[in-house]
Amino acid sequence: MRTSPLTPPPLAVEPMTRAILFEGLFVHGLPRNERFEAEMREAGFDRDDLLPQYPLKLFRQCLDIACKHFYPGLTVEEGRRRLGQQFVQGFGQTVLGRVVSVSVPLLGPARFLKKFPEHLRFDSSPIVVNAVQVSERQFRMEFRTGVGLSPYFLCGLLEEALRMARVTPVIRVAPTSPISFDLHITW
Repeated sequence: MRTSPLTPPPLAVEPMTRAILFEGLFVHGLPRNERFEAEMREAGFDRDDLLPQYPLKLFRQCLDIACKHFYPGLTVEEGRRRLGQQFVQGFGQTVLGRVVSVSVPLLGPARFLKKFPEHLRFDSSPIVVNAVQVSERQFRMEFRTGVGLSPYFLCGLLEEALRMARVTPVIRVAPTSPISFDLHITW
């Protein structure tokens, strides 16, 4: 069976993600909260004892726990969008994040979005991202994941990153299947 460049590879093992994703959001992006941290430890993540990588499904579970504790009055979609924004702020406090944060304003929005798929490659999860420039100030980011990523978390992440590139984006989520989606971005 042939696959297109936008088809994620088949899942042979449980998809994993590196600790930097957890560190950016759950260590630096969110305030300390005893009840939240206890529930996170019970799920399998201890912010005071980082492992090199974690199952991607644990990240999704931790997003749900964070939404419940920090955004109980919002929809899941809006809570995840805000967590995406907080991830960018927290990621900027990591060593790698400081380097990336300095480069985003220099790149500008179009070049940043063209490079964004490369930023997701530090991961061992089966995520395929294609950046399509539709016009000078419009992109379509095609996410073919195979693992059920949160489009709203990524929407918030890209909103915050594009603000660092000195633009105010409007991002619309367009599902293409139960596990894949497009983000339509204009500024």
